[in-house]
Amino acid sequence: MKQLLAIAVCSVLLTACGGTHGLRDSTPKMSSRTTKDVPTYLECVRAKWAESAQVSLSNKKEEGTLSANDKAGAHELLDVKADGTGALVTMYEHQGEKKDYNSAYRDAAVSCL
Repeated sequence: MKQLLAIAVCSVLLTACGGTHGLRDSTPKMSSRTTKDVPTYLECVRAKWAESAQVSLSNKKEEGTLSANDKAGAHELLDVKADGTGALVTMYEHQGEKKDYNSAYRDAAVSCL
């Protein structure tokens, strides 16, 4: 039973991280600042992204990441780091070249600022 659970957890982690590998090597799609703390901001965006994509959240008090992958081939990555009374937000993304650009992920991240 423990092995089955370990395999399931590894599969979920690989799926969540697989599409976002190398995104930090590209130019950020968005870079901004929020007055919210890291956990509050990440939870706001997670709730919105989860409506249309598989989402993975890694959250600590001072920093966190949120990644999303959807069936249309979009791969989104949000890095959030504490900064004074708020946080710095950087968003990276890759969307399918043959698809029209879907601004919903960026719009959700901006709306939570």
